[in-house]
Amino acid sequence: MFKRPMNTKPWAVLLLTGAICMASPSFMYAADTVTPLTNPSWTSTSLFTDKMENAIATRATDVHALPSKNLVYVHTQQDIPNTTGQTKNNWYLDTVKAFDIKTGKMKWQYTLHDAAGPYTLNTDMIYSSYGTVYVYAAYSDGTYKLHSINSAGKLNWVKTLTGASSITMLKDSSLLVASQGTVNSKGVVKSTISRYDTMGKLLNTKDIQGSVLKAEGDRIIVTASNLLKNENGWEAVPNPKVDVYGLALTKLYSYQFPANINIYGDGSDSMFVLKDSTVLIRTNIDRTKNKIFAFNAKGKLMWGRNIPASSITQSTGTGYVVYDNQIMKLYNTTSSKVLTSRELEGEPSVDYIWVQKTSDGNLAVNLDDRTYILYPTNLSTIHVFKNKALSAPNDYVNHTIYSVDQDMLAKMVLK
Repeated sequence: MFKRPMNTKPWAVLLLTGAICMASPSFMYAADTVTPLTNPSWTSTSLFTDKMENAIATRATDVHALPSKNLVYVHTQQDIPNTTGQTKNNWYLDTVKAFDIKTGKMKWQYTLHDAAGPYTLNTDMIYSSYGTVYVYAAYSDGTYKLHSINSAGKLNWVKTLTGASSITMLKDSSLLVASQGTVNSKGVVKSTISRYDTMGKLLNTKDIQGSVLKAEGDRIIVTASNLLKNENGWEAVPNPKVDVYGLALTKLYSYQFPANINIYGDGSDSMFVLKDSTVLIRTNIDRTKNKIFAFNAKGKLMWGRNIPASSITQSTGTGYVVYDNQIMKLYNTTSSKVLTSRELEGEPSVDYIWVQKTSDGNLAVNLDDRTYILYPTNLSTIHVFKNKALSAPNDYVNHTIYSVDQDMLAKMVLK
């Protein structure tokens, strides 16, 4: 949960001058007491009792708690020597492990490798609310598969895919599989988007021009412009034409961003689909300011709002927040007025300040020495705790943190 994004080019670095800030009303919040993390209520055995003799390194890459199933999932990975010499790709042994949320005992594990079979090159996981884990895996033998693993650790089904892809769970619980796509000599990208139901049945598929930028809720955002050729290969145009598709995989609307706009930033969250199908896209304009563009469910451009260049943005489901210079502001889509604004005490991180949605629908704000858990409706504090001793990966849900530290999973209940 509390992972930091890879820092490429921050939105602020794209600017030559400061961004325009919006005036906002001042709201009073009581000073928060920063509490230390509690001692673990349980700690699991080592996550790597199954370590391969030839493993070069081991790590846990993800933690996801699901109280409704009394489970905590951990995705582990072992680096395996590439023995073929045919590619430069690293090989991995990926495993999904499930632990009892009350006791910390491992209940099952599912490994994405058969004896004498290929290893994985990369994986992507989706943890459903009903306990099924969906895993996309690219394998060392050039195959690509989508696995469905139920909450008892049994394989529901597996699908062979035609190429490298990304996966997303949409609003209706269908799985979107978006192929990486291919580019021709003119820079035209062709890719395929497909939807599967929970039983693995193909619902619909469509060949499209472009590739998927973001899929969330009931909208699929596609960059449809041709790529540009440079000395290193192909690169995306900064101001693409964007096509937006719905669950039926039909194109709902398009929008061509003007030439002075760049929609690509630092890798932090910058595109959101709200519960009412509103699409928000953060942009950089003329290297002088940042602006969020909002499109309603029918694709009409509703507004563009300036935000600080150094800010972090995040969706609340019905609106969005902007965090900058220790101030968090909450907005909806109907008015540019700030709904509420508050100061978050604490030093900025030397790496990055990260605002995320938690597994239970709240907001987490990670500063250098503390983490805030906030209600997204009014920004009031649920918890604020010291995070220096918090290891990654981890997950927060229902006043509890599940964290991997020294190859073991621990449960810490917040006071």
